[in-house]
Amino acid sequence: MSNSTGNFSGSSASGPRWREFYQAAMLELDDAKMSQRISDARHAILGRAEEILTGLPTDERVALNDALNALRVLEQTTAKRTPAA
Repeated sequence: MSNSTGNFSGSSASGPRWREFYQAAMLELDDAKMSQRISDARHAILGRAEEILTGLPTDERVALNDALNALRVLEQTTAKRTPAA
């Protein structure tokens, strides 16, 4: 998925790969890693959304939108739990 700097390994995060990043963010339990997981997932989702933006609405497009909304909620919840440094 990503290395320690958040850069994506492999050629791209297109196709169903965005789901891997999304699942990693949603299942992450370590608050110290949460921000990077969310960032990686958002990057992968937006990259894929850009690829299919000009096409007709699809199930994947709906799933991308739902995933972005869920990441936003996860990010807000994590921010409330994590004390400001």
